[in-house]
Amino acid sequence: MCRGLAFPCARVIRKPGIELRSPTMAVYQGGTITRGFLFADLRGYTDFVERRGAAAAAELLTRYRVLAREEIGRFGGAEIKTEGDSFYVVFDSVSDAVRCGLAITAAAQASDDQPIRVGVGIHAGETIEADGGYVGSPVNIAARICAQAGPGEVLVSETVRALTMTLLPVHFKSRGRRQLKGVTDPIEMFAVEEAAAGANAWPSARRQRLSRRARIALASSGVIVAAAAAGIGWVLLQPSTGLPKGPWRIGVQAPLSGPGAPYGIPIRNAVQLAVDQANGAGGVAGVQLALKAYDEDPEHRARGPAAARKMVADRRTIATVGPFTSTTAGSTIPITNRAGLLECSPAASYAGLTKPEFGALDLRAAHPKRINYVRLSPTDDVQDRALADFATHDLDAESALVISAGWDDADRFAEAFSALGGRVVRTKLEHGDVNAALEPLRRKSDAPDLVVFAGDTLGGAAKVRRAMRAAGLGTTPFLSWDGILDGSGAEKGSFLQQAREAADGAFAGLTAIAPPRADFVNAYRAAFGKEPTANAAAAYACTQVILASLKAAAEDGPSAGELREAVRAHAVDPDHRYETVLGTLGFDANGDSTQQMVSFYRVDPLAANQAGDWTLIKQQDFGPPQ
Repeated sequence: MCRGLAFPCARVIRKPGIELRSPTMAVYQGGTITRGFLFADLRGYTDFVERRGAAAAAELLTRYRVLAREEIGRFGGAEIKTEGDSFYVVFDSVSDAVRCGLAITAAAQASDDQPIRVGVGIHAGETIEADGGYVGSPVNIAARICAQAGPGEVLVSETVRALTMTLLPVHFKSRGRRQLKGVTDPIEMFAVEEAAAGANAWPSARRQRLSRRARIALASSGVIVAAAAAGIGWVLLQPSTGLPKGPWRIGVQAPLSGPGAPYGIPIRNAVQLAVDQANGAGGVAGVQLALKAYDEDPEHRARGPAAARKMVADRRTIATVGPFTSTTAGSTIPITNRAGLLECSPAASYAGLTKPEFGALDLRAAHPKRINYVRLSPTDDVQDRALADFATHDLDAESALVISAGWDDADRFAEAFSALGGRVVRTKLEHGDVNAALEPLRRKSDAPDLVVFAGDTLGGAAKVRRAMRAAGLGTTPFLSWDGILDGSGAEKGSFLQQAREAADGAFAGLTAIAPPRADFVNAYRAAFGKEPTANAAAAYACTQVILASLKAAAEDGPSAGELREAVRAHAVDPDHRYETVLGTLGFDANGDSTQQMVSFYRVDPLAANQAGDWTLIKQQDFGPPQ
């Protein structure tokens, strides 16, 4: 949750449009085929010609063409056009296009005489076959992506990542959104890397494996976890008849009207999709399910507690997905804790909802040891140690000037950065005195490597960054929390708009949700005609947890009066893990997700028509190892 905002930072950070199709090899739709288009070019070839001469360049080009054509033939590609050092190849299998790209770069790097510097770009889509090639924007986009690829790099679009994410043993790393020449909307790109031998298809640092202890616990207790099936189906293992007669309801509490509706409606849709799929597969242990939605509005705070009391009073409601905001969750937890009703929130991130050191015990005062509220969003405080890790390992900072603008995150960052071996210098921004706050940065001998601003745009972040540039310190990196992720340089009042050219060199962190599986995205699109939001994917995952817990509860044959507690107790057990559209996850002793994802952004001064915008660098899981 962005600080000071009722809704998540997704409202101010625009994500690129996602082009996704069913993750098959060649995708047939309405008589057309989704093909993979690969372009490959040598890097620095013109410079090589000038330095080494025409004969050496011709020999290099010959070796490159021989190895490229060998791999193209091995993976069934059709060479459409070769001009100079550029290959244009089409594949009926998008996966084979990716495999071929990796094989070409690997062979080029292993060339006997010297490595061949080749970059590969791949996109996929529907085109029209014409004389001499294919006509359509996917071809042009693939060529533009290739131009962005570095030496030895295979760069793919989000479309390619989605189509192959369950098929290939590779890792993909986001390279952020890029504006391509001739393409209207920015496209997010991913660098593809080979996974270790024997790895499963598309392993990711975000997916967590079951620990040995958890596997033993699952085996010994007979726990059955519902898994998300390929396509849109649900796999409900080992049918049981131990549930009281249904239907049983899952509540949803999210903003369904007013300014929050664009965030809440996708959440309701995702839960409805999961319920419909489960019912379509025969229900859980033969019992049908229903959804009951309640409107949440942080501006009308009485709605949250009123909805919680209705769900508690309805004995057919076994669990709920939501609330959406931390504000509403703070008002519902005391009610649901007293009754033992499970709440699984896809979004709220305030640490005080779950962590005793931040005051969570006050919310569950009725039963302090009974966890009934769990969530999939990382907690705000995880940003503190995540930013310390980023400063140390990504920005290579050994010392940091930490400027506090009223946020207590400054203390936690300083502690985490020091634990990693960093040196911390502390100042405060008081009465707008930027010069005093930046004084340690002007030292000649031991000036800090990095400025960390514990505040937001309203607290003076842009003013500090402008002052750094004015003092000739603009090359010193500037790092902050999600409080400065408030829009592009074209948006009035944003950090980027206020900082102007001084914004270059600024970085920020944001708690995030892991990317969902392509089969969920495809099912959501098919059902609702729109792309799912990150919180919708989390809501679907929450429903998977609830249904898996309901399935496990059926093994013990609970009575109608015992079912709600059985679902709650199973869902919150720290030893249990669930396979969801977000990967493998569970909850710790406080009810926080074992996934604690943080996204890191940097400023791209040329984005948003050169007004500047934030671009994603990477996403990392700071949850406990599994």
